[in-house]
Amino acid sequence: MQNLEENRNESPKWRREPKKRPNEILDGALIEFCSRGFAGARIEDIAKHAGLSKGTVYLYFDSKEDMLKALVGRSVTPIAQNMGDIADHIGEHNTSAAELLTNMLMMMAGRLSDDKIGAIPPLIIGEAGNFPELAAFYREEVIERAMKALKIVIEFGIKQGEFRKENTEFAIRTLIGAVFMQIIWNNIFVRTNEKKLPHEEFIRAHINIFLNGIVVPKEA
Repeated sequence: MQNLEENRNESPKWRREPKKRPNEILDGALIEFCSRGFAGARIEDIAKHAGLSKGTVYLYFDSKEDMLKALVGRSVTPIAQNMGDIADHIGEHNTSAAELLTNMLMMMAGRLSDDKIGAIPPLIIGEAGNFPELAAFYREEVIERAMKALKIVIEFGIKQGEFRKENTEFAIRTLIGAVFMQIIWNNIFVRTNEKKLPHEEFIRAHINIFLNGIVVPKEA
């Protein structure tokens, strides 16, 4: 939470342009959602972070649900879109499927290292039980797009003879499941004064294990 506060623009509110207000509101919403929970966050407190009145906030967003969806669209959806762009031009990259998978997930890791982005997935997961419609939105907006991109690359690797022919859906769940666990661990299970494992370091190791396994091949 401290990092989210420190990353806010500290210039006087009256000097800021109206076009910047939506992002300032979303920054405030993220702080309140993370500190008080989605249900406990209040519009008036979100407005204070942006230096606006409660009524002004409603000129930009109809509800907290709209704010959370906008936070997903601002922060996490672009990651899935970039993964899709890579997959859609898979024949143009002149690189192996293994390298494409690595590039995809390393790009994801780099983005999630930003506190404003990395805070979104655990927030959605934490609120999924009480607000299933938000979980459904996140699945369609982010997870399905990311899984589709991964499926294209894995099937490309199988077609090229680079990957074994396995159950693609299982492979995708195995690949992306560990990424979700890393996010949850760093945001929920990490102990006080425990050093967080950097996303990039974890993803690189995970990709290596995913592609090569952990069993040492027996000598012929």
